[in-house]
Amino acid sequence: MGEDTFLADDLVRQLMSVGEVDLLVGISSREAASTISPTVRAIEDSFQQHFVRQRVVIVLMDGGSKDENKVLSVETSAPEAQKPKGHGLTSLRTIHRVRANFATPPTPGVGLRTILAVADLLRARACAVVSPASTNLTAASIGNLLAPVFKDNFDFVAPLYSRHKYQGLLMRNLLYPMSRALFGCGIREIFPSEWGFSGSLASYCLSQSVWGEEAIHIQPEAWMAITANSTDFRCCQVFIGEKTPPKPGVPGPDIVEILRQTVGTLFWCLESQQSTWFERDTVPDVPTLGPPQQLTTETTEMDKHRIFEMFQSGVTTLEPVLSSILDPETHTEIKSLVALEEGKFRFRSDLWVRTLYDFAASFHHAVINRDHLVQALAPLYRGMTHSFLVEHADSSPHEIEAANEMLCAEFELQKPYLRERWKAKVEVKS
Repeated sequence: MGEDTFLADDLVRQLMSVGEVDLLVGISSREAASTISPTVRAIEDSFQQHFVRQRVVIVLMDGGSKDENKVLSVETSAPEAQKPKGHGLTSLRTIHRVRANFATPPTPGVGLRTILAVADLLRARACAVVSPASTNLTAASIGNLLAPVFKDNFDFVAPLYSRHKYQGLLMRNLLYPMSRALFGCGIREIFPSEWGFSGSLASYCLSQSVWGEEAIHIQPEAWMAITANSTDFRCCQVFIGEKTPPKPGVPGPDIVEILRQTVGTLFWCLESQQSTWFERDTVPDVPTLGPPQQLTTETTEMDKHRIFEMFQSGVTTLEPVLSSILDPETHTEIKSLVALEEGKFRFRSDLWVRTLYDFAASFHHAVINRDHLVQALAPLYRGMTHSFLVEHADSSPHEIEAANEMLCAEFELQKPYLRERWKAKVEVKS
């Protein structure tokens, strides 16, 4: 056990009564038992259906929830209507549930570190982290995250989803192709809501001196995925079902904040793991278990005109900032796009890649406040999104996947450009 000293005494006492386990699933609580309870039920059903003889534990990360007693009072045995059909199996061992209490909701980094420490202390062989926001989690999907670790000795299991072709555009157009080109990371979902991992990987990550970093506090999943992919740990991807779509009428997340959490973390990974990616040119195969990701073509309304207007106004407003981030040639091309009529506007993939590499290099050199730098990417991302919506209005899932492969190839082709900009100068970081 490497890092058990930060665990609260109450949690340690609970863990001592559990003993060693085979399987561990960690979930975080954000107030509502109505959200947590179905997640707990799905985990228990998965244990009862797929891991009958194993020693198991559920770890609830509770941040001052008013409903925690309701959450923990969920019966271990499923109601008759929810019991596994066919053989009527139930777990042959006790399903332990423990709660890590926090006065306020812990940051994702604190939550993950706690789960890793619990897994290390209990010597768990296979683990998973699941999000209570993923209301479509089933016993089968949770089993799909655990089984590759427990049965096939994989160390990191990323999810694959079924989603609408306009869902996950940040992942498709930036996070996946950039991480694949630079880190050789063929994992599509490097910022997963749920994922599986081995006890060995948990212990390794726990021992790393990164837990005080802001990027880890905000969004630690990508670091864990890249770390697993960049070392001797075995990674795979597994299809777990539909990605929960946004609820109609509910405002979407703020894109500036999303970029800060995801792209900011990815840039931090480039900075902190330069030795891993700088000379790496190969993309190791990441096995896909089950069907690949699935795209559907059902209608999703997105206001392309509004997105284009926000691109134009954002780039115009941030021109002084962008001039300090972008290479002069890149900046000139971006300004020429702003002057185009909407019907003639297209954000070429080669320009998009060069723009992102300019941002990454400027992040490395800290030409401006790094948080402000990442936020300045928002209007440019909107421009790329507009182009994607127009170009793929009638595209089939196969055509979209082919276009994504071409974008990945462009990121790989321009990697020498990033190396040049990365080494071009060294400035005192602010």
